[in-house]
Amino acid sequence: MQLSIPDLDLRHIYESGQCFRWEPLGQDTYRIPAFGRTLTVRQTDGVFDFSCGAGEFDALWRSYFDLDTDYAAIKARVAPRDAYLQAAEAYGWGMRILRQDLWEVIVSFIVSQNNNIPRIRKNLRDLCAMQGGAFPTPAALAAAQPETLRALGLGYRAEYLCAAGAHFTQAGALDALRAMSYPEAHTALRAVKGVGPKVADCICLFGLHHVDAFPVDTHVKQILSAHYPKGFPFRRYAGCAGILQQYMFYYDLHGSAQAAP
Repeated sequence: MQLSIPDLDLRHIYESGQCFRWEPLGQDTYRIPAFGRTLTVRQTDGVFDFSCGAGEFDALWRSYFDLDTDYAAIKARVAPRDAYLQAAEAYGWGMRILRQDLWEVIVSFIVSQNNNIPRIRKNLRDLCAMQGGAFPTPAALAAAQPETLRALGLGYRAEYLCAAGAHFTQAGALDALRAMSYPEAHTALRAVKGVGPKVADCICLFGLHHVDAFPVDTHVKQILSAHYPKGFPFRRYAGCAGILQQYMFYYDLHGSAQAAP
């Protein structure tokens, strides 16, 4: 099926560090695995060709791409005097926060610690290959030996993945997280071995769609220091701070150097 969709750019999302298993196929085309399905999408300007019918799209992919959220209205909230944030949202105009599988996000961001995006992608490919191509379940990681995972290049993260697998094999553990508020979920995630404040915020934002979660890594620390020395205006941007964080992160990662005089 084919749709015209505003405020969506596949490359912006692919490069943004929120999802790691998309596969670029060339010509603005991506293969996207999610929730046990695989979607191929081709983008031509603002028109998208989806390799699925309308029923599957409405049942799964509409929510996945967060198409019922008005991102134009969010961008319109940016203060005109905030030159940096204006530039960031203009550069990453097609960014959306995907509604991903929670367990996949937990694993992905445990793997992301002190890691870079190409290596995270490889680590996740190797974990899936270990399971015959399927994303490893909590039970699979709980049963894995840390040394087996370390052999995939996961280093100290191997022990954390095994611990997360054991934690989330508990009946109802993932559903309990889904039912929590942002502060409750952040606290609960911090109880998982190897999950610190930044990873917990990433899971809250990308896995639970708590869009007030505001992950702070080295890039964001530098942004806040350079452009918001008195603090980021969280009160002004209540209900979308995490989305704006993604514009800033993406701009810092890919665009700000190009914009420098």
